[in-house]
Amino acid sequence: MLSREGAPGSGKTTPKHQALYGWRTLDGGFEGGALTGRKYVRFVRPVQVAARGNFVFVVDAGAQLLYRYDLSIDQLKVVMDLKGVTAGEVSDIYVYQDHSFLLVDPDSARVLHFNRNGRLIRVIEDSLNLIRPVAVTYDEQMGRLLIADGSSDDILVFTSTGQLQGVIGSRGLSDGRFLNITAITTGGAGIYVTARLGHRVQVMGRDGSHVDTFQPDTVVFPLAVAVDRGLNAFVSDYLDNSIKVFRDGLFLESIGGSGSGPGRFKLISDLWYDGGFLYAVDSLNGRIQILRVEMVEAEVPVEMADEVVAEEAEVVPLPAESEGVVTEGESDNAPASEEEASEIVPVDESQSAQQALETAQEELEKLQAELESARAELEAAKDKQEGDAQLPAAPQSAPSQMDATPDLNSQE
Repeated sequence: MLSREGAPGSGKTTPKHQALYGWRTLDGGFEGGALTGRKYVRFVRPVQVAARGNFVFVVDAGAQLLYRYDLSIDQLKVVMDLKGVTAGEVSDIYVYQDHSFLLVDPDSARVLHFNRNGRLIRVIEDSLNLIRPVAVTYDEQMGRLLIADGSSDDILVFTSTGQLQGVIGSRGLSDGRFLNITAITTGGAGIYVTARLGHRVQVMGRDGSHVDTFQPDTVVFPLAVAVDRGLNAFVSDYLDNSIKVFRDGLFLESIGGSGSGPGRFKLISDLWYDGGFLYAVDSLNGRIQILRVEMVEAEVPVEMADEVVAEEAEVVPLPAESEGVVTEGESDNAPASEEEASEIVPVDESQSAQQALETAQEELEKLQAELESARAELEAAKDKQEGDAQLPAAPQSAPSQMDATPDLNSQE
């Protein structure tokens, strides 16, 4: 079982079910074959991951390569040399069911679509509105691309062929607005957006409306987000190298922490859910940690216990195959069969109870200090926004496509 903690600053959340279990670690793989010879190649600095069934795609910024790892035969293959293909470091990857993929290149203000063999299919760009793309996902329910722009802090909606249709959200601190978007994904509840400031995690409807804001003061610096079929959301926190687990916007538990051992992380730069497994990029440790997702049970916060009926929430199982909305990274195939998954042994805890308590106290004190700093930063951002609001608004340009298609942004 991976290490876990309660809600930051409270110590009151005690989940009835562990959400994530250690399953496998990928720090590289064997390249070559019987004729050319096999050699083990280690990742240098992986930054992005996506998975479909037995195939795991890894963007290694240190080696400037895109790898595809086959879990069934433990074989690593170079799909693409990124040198000369992208202007800078890839900030996100999305892999379709047919194993074609999208790469986000912020420095060239483009999103590149390649087939499964690495041949360029199309370039998605818009000089007026797509200034600095930072994240991408494909909404299979609506059949459209969603690209987060880090310059204007909004989400641009494109057709699958790259035609701009509209925009969702805008820059700001209120509901449905974002400040420094870091990641996006889709799930049954809508579009999940993480941001550095303001509301850290929000859910937007596919019509552009604001649906939900996650419990505040639980994530300080979100870098990545993934959603499973049970609508559990997993958010990586740069501050304490943990994965925060949410259900219906309510914080359930914090898993992981800083370190190099199993279930510990150094910079979780990306998350991806597929077929009952969560893939976490442990970037500075040079590896991908694959975690088995268990069913989790929502908890009522202690401070709300007197206001609700004392009964247990429904436990939502995660079957290998089920009907419903397909979410990002979802596939009917899993890296292991149900029989194999049942035999997986959770990661053992090596610390004594006393050591664990001392470590938790130290991390809590550090987190409280960082939260105070973050609040001060947020107040400064609010003051700046109020000052900017008094200035005359500059005219904004809009693409011709927006004239023919309704704006999806419900915010004024």
